[in-house]
Amino acid sequence: MADQDQQNFDVNESTEKQKIGKAKKRTSTVWNHYDLITKIDGAWAVCKYCKHEMKAVGHVGTTNARRHTEKCDAYAKFVETNPASNVVYDHDTYVRMFAESIIYHGYALSMVEHIKTRDLHRYLNPKVQDISRYTITKHVMGEHEKYKKIIFDRLHSVSSRICLTCDGWTACTSRAYFALTAHFIDNDWKLNALILNFRRFPPPHDGESIFQFVKSLLNEWDIEKRNDVHSSSPLPLDGKYFHIRCAAHILNLIVQKGLQMIDVSVKKLREVVRFIDSSDVRLSAFDKAILDCGDRTSFRGKFVLDVTTRWNSTYNMIRRALDAKEAIELFILRERELEMIFDEEWETIGNICDFLEPFYDITELFSGTRYPTSNSYLACVINIEKLLYDSHKDPSNAVRKMAKPMWEKFDKYWSEYSLILSFGLLLDPRYKMACLNDLYSSLYVPIAVEGKINEIHNAFIALYECYAKNSQAHVVVQDSSSNSGPSNLNRPFKAKRILKNFNPHSCSSRTAKSDVDSYLNLPFVVDHDGFDILEYWKAQSVSYPTLALMARDILAIPITSVASESAFSAGGRTLNKLRSSLLPKNVEILVTTRSWLFGFEAEENDEEVLSVAREATTDDVANE
Repeated sequence: MADQDQQNFDVNESTEKQKIGKAKKRTSTVWNHYDLITKIDGAWAVCKYCKHEMKAVGHVGTTNARRHTEKCDAYAKFVETNPASNVVYDHDTYVRMFAESIIYHGYALSMVEHIKTRDLHRYLNPKVQDISRYTITKHVMGEHEKYKKIIFDRLHSVSSRICLTCDGWTACTSRAYFALTAHFIDNDWKLNALILNFRRFPPPHDGESIFQFVKSLLNEWDIEKRNDVHSSSPLPLDGKYFHIRCAAHILNLIVQKGLQMIDVSVKKLREVVRFIDSSDVRLSAFDKAILDCGDRTSFRGKFVLDVTTRWNSTYNMIRRALDAKEAIELFILRERELEMIFDEEWETIGNICDFLEPFYDITELFSGTRYPTSNSYLACVINIEKLLYDSHKDPSNAVRKMAKPMWEKFDKYWSEYSLILSFGLLLDPRYKMACLNDLYSSLYVPIAVEGKINEIHNAFIALYECYAKNSQAHVVVQDSSSNSGPSNLNRPFKAKRILKNFNPHSCSSRTAKSDVDSYLNLPFVVDHDGFDILEYWKAQSVSYPTLALMARDILAIPITSVASESAFSAGGRTLNKLRSSLLPKNVEILVTTRSWLFGFEAEENDEEVLSVAREATTDDVANE
């Protein structure tokens, strides 16, 4: 009989719970002060402050709960000691701020349903109303559409040309995504980079598919219709000048080719570094070796482990290891498990480090996103060519061995310089034609130098004449995948180490026949760290309006796809192994809305962004 009663009790309790579970959702704010529990005779409310219990049935329960809250001494004391509880609670503001937090930090949309998150918010303000993941998703989508309209209007209010960079990325789910980024200099002469799309890109990934995919994205923003490259281009240049490969990826491929011929001395050093870093015991032993060396070593901090697909990690490993040379030798003597690195091998390692240093500096310069880079293109490429040309005279056999395949790779991609990017150097008032003369003179005989300079000068004049006749907008597309934020992003262009031998008074001026020659004959601007080329052309827009229009378009062209890498970094935070089921549509909404709201400020110190942008990926190397 007792078992039968217990069974009936369980059935009644289960039935009552089902009824309560199907009850209408309680929307009154008074329930924010109570915990609802289920008993045999129905729903009960427990005051969060004094733990008083009362029945919570229909409107009677709401009335009783409200009356109790008004006379509850524990609640009055809580309000007195928690001023925030008296703040006027606005639910829409709460949802908007929660959505911005999720977008900015890459939190899961389901965070709004986490029990402890809700408890925390209710502790801060008992008036907080719980929201679901569907509510926050709907609000995020609304924010996306609102800011997309703002970006759309902003793009169509810009009078300058718009440059596009695009690149592909494979997520942890093995699904491909495609990032499209717009670059332009706005009416206030501020450099802008805006991620337009972060779209799921199904196969195939051949050139024709990428072209059609980019075209569909441009139609979505009405850019292709507004700036038809093929039907209304006013520029007298072949189309190849407007499809530019990422310079950072090309440089990575060049250096990677040389590192495949790395000297045995560097391989020995790599093994030593990995041996030291493989356990805490060995790191402690190495720290003791540093202390025993005293003033003989300047090494502080830790080693950098090199990655085979990231060439600059090899350079950083060598550079750090050279600072710890004495400590490494002492550690090897004590351990007796490692092969000794002899003095001639250290000399070879030093020569390789010196050889790679300018490539590292140029990569840093190429990878800038907050200042114009097209004015650095020609000087950097010619310096790379000069470094490789001079390497055959290097006394180090290891350097000559590395440089030979690097030269072959350079000739494959940069045997001809981009003409449109070459104009960037002429538009830099610190260098202009004189620098062009110096750069070419370092590689070619005088007759060839004159021919190359005349070619660029004549093309520059032709472009100027076209701008004088037609200043309509135009689109430039840079695509790195087919071959392998906010405004005020300006930062000084620092190229002193790249152009350290340039003498701005070494070239005679031309006879002024046009505004172009008049500008080229102006005195050189003194190079300094605070120089802003965009501010210069903003000031010159009155004296040289047509040249200023050219500068505004050409200086907006980035020579790398680093901006897309920033999108990939945000994508990696948004779509990870713990959130692999996130819909592609929601991935794009979260990534793009984040960039529109906060720009690249969250990625600007992210080493992942810089490393991906500066080194070739595994696919890049494998495809070569």
